[in-house]
Amino acid sequence: MTESKAYMAIDAHAHSCVLGWRNGHGQYQNAVRFATSEHELVKHIRAVPTGRRLLTVEESPLAAWIARTVRAEVSDTLICDPRRNDSIRKAANKNDHRDTEELSRLLWMGQLHRVYHPMDDDRAIFKAAVQQYLDFRSLQTRIKQQIKAHFRGWGVIEVDGTRIYGEKARTEWLDLVSNRTVRAQLHRQYTLLDEALAQEKAAFAEVSRLGARYPEIKQFMEVPGVGPVGSHVFDAFIQTPDRFVTRQQVWRYCQLAVTDRSSDGKPLGFRRLDRNGNSELKAMSYWSWKGALWSKDDNVVKQFYQRSLARTHAKVHARLNTQRKIVATLWSMWKRKEAFDPNRFLDPGDA
Repeated sequence: MTESKAYMAIDAHAHSCVLGWRNGHGQYQNAVRFATSEHELVKHIRAVPTGRRLLTVEESPLAAWIARTVRAEVSDTLICDPRRNDSIRKAANKNDHRDTEELSRLLWMGQLHRVYHPMDDDRAIFKAAVQQYLDFRSLQTRIKQQIKAHFRGWGVIEVDGTRIYGEKARTEWLDLVSNRTVRAQLHRQYTLLDEALAQEKAAFAEVSRLGARYPEIKQFMEVPGVGPVGSHVFDAFIQTPDRFVTRQQVWRYCQLAVTDRSSDGKPLGFRRLDRNGNSELKAMSYWSWKGALWSKDDNVVKQFYQRSLARTHAKVHARLNTQRKIVATLWSMWKRKEAFDPNRFLDPGDA
């Protein structure tokens, strides 16, 4: 007999997966382990006797691949946030079969929290390209820190600033190290830095090429302080403005919302920024604010910050208000398909 609906869950690992499922009444039916491959995944999904298949898998490096692979076999794939699944995360006795059984129960009960993933392949590829650019940028930053630390470890203390990384100035810095072996070590680090910088440049060229198909990116750059990198980062991680209903949801995803823990109406701690969300978007809004302040022009972002500072008398609060205004403005422009309006930006009640 074919069930009308199946609530399926997969516990995914690099070498094997466990698939378990419940019927429409919530009764756990079966679990099976199989090798992690496209063929095995599709075969075992199809083997579940149901007219409508609902699948969940916890967020992981394999989650998006699983969702794309079984797209034609299921009615919906819910990639969920494992940090919100306390009954699995904090379980005393953990194994793959128990985790799958509990995950399918949470799906049947409607208690999972969805993590957004683009189902459009072009959008997914664009996001991956932006992430790779950011990875290379972080890599060259770490290498630069290692180079300075290496110099200091051998007595070259005055290494502040960026001149030490330039190709022309390297020889004079290396000459300050007397030991030939140590100089060779530093030379290899410089070689690694050059490669990281080259790959970062190539990665952003790819980001720019892929981003050319999204016209909103060019409009984002009309906002003072929001440059090419910030525009592409915002577009890649937001994916679509329709996934958010309010600007408060955008702030939360950009790690700019304030959370206040309480119990029975009584505060349990200090108010702070919610750590959930995307840290790259928070960084993007910070550098956009910084770029607007550094600009010689008396732009509207700078004016908004100065007005907020005069009102709050707190630099941090004024900065965060401005960061929120920037991301809300970008989201609103995209959602409404409107150009940047400087006068609207200065309106404290409008996003």
